[in-house]
Amino acid sequence: MKRTALALIGLTLLSGCGIKGGLERPDPLWNREEAMAREQQQQQRDAEIAARRAGQSAPTAQAPAEPSPEPAPAPQ
Repeated sequence: MKRTALALIGLTLLSGCGIKGGLERPDPLWNREEAMAREQQQQQRDAEIAARRAGQSAPTAQAPAEPSPEPAPAPQ
């Protein structure tokens, strides 16, 4: 009985070893755009919730910056 109890305690202590924090998930194999959109929406919701808890206004979504158009060549 003592061995069983000691083994369970030992396994419990060892289960805490390893990677600390969350595990990173690999990119999806298919429907990548949909998965990225869902993840972005989830992150935005999380940011809004965190902002409300902090008593701040929710951050606004920003569109990605587009490169500026190339200037027209000077006439010769």
